[in-house]
Amino acid sequence: MISDALAQRRPLVHEVLGEAYAGAERFELPWGCSAVVVPAPGGVLEHDRQRAVYAGLVPVSSDAFGADMTEYWRDRSANDYFGRLTEFVLVADREGRMVGWTGYSLIEGGSGVNVYIDSSGVVPSGQSQGVMRAVMERRLTSGVLSRLAPRSRLYISARSESPVFYKLMRGLVGAGNLFPNPELHTPLDVLGCGSELAGWLGQASLMEPGSLVIRNAYGVLDELYGELPSSGDPALDRMFRNALGPLDAYLLVGRVPGPETRLDREEL
Repeated sequence: MISDALAQRRPLVHEVLGEAYAGAERFELPWGCSAVVVPAPGGVLEHDRQRAVYAGLVPVSSDAFGADMTEYWRDRSANDYFGRLTEFVLVADREGRMVGWTGYSLIEGGSGVNVYIDSSGVVPSGQSQGVMRAVMERRLTSGVLSRLAPRSRLYISARSESPVFYKLMRGLVGAGNLFPNPELHTPLDVLGCGSELAGWLGQASLMEPGSLVIRNAYGVLDELYGELPSSGDPALDRMFRNALGPLDAYLLVGRVPGPETRLDREEL
């Protein structure tokens, strides 16, 4: 459990973003929250602003995962996290304090176009409130995925050891289009997309051959979750618990089926 003192360290979003806040797109979310969208954050946010956001993300993500995320964000900063993002989104509560975040990158390779969701989370009190689902519906399903839908080979992906996040992604593309899948073999094109993503992440040597497993994906941490989340789906939970160690992760790769793609709320 994260202390009240840590919760009080959550910064005001407008303060960490500085001048970038004024020009940022904003929209309302469930649970009295709002989203603040920063396109191309590596160029929009000056160095001191980036440092302020990283500093704010530490207590918020530590609360979200129940583990100290200081080293994680130190590593992401050193590897130019913001410079590689196409878009970054901060979630603010009713008081304007940071309570969540997400972002994505567009990766073009031989397998097609891959929309990679690069790090996401919401503090525990906001989880299961539909906050992140609403962000992804607005910025991904109705946003970048809709714009890119005419592409013949379009994927959406993430690196995760959470079956709960898997269910969220399953709602984006449908149960039969997300891999690994407890009921389906992983197709060759999906393995190819995963291999390209592992290379983009600098983790090709950590990828288990013939699978979407990354061993020691979070090597800078002692653990990612204080307590592993459960999705309530026994087969899905087993797929994660039986195959992954404390610092391992799956590359979740989904085929985007077409322009009609939308969140299936029944699956979330």
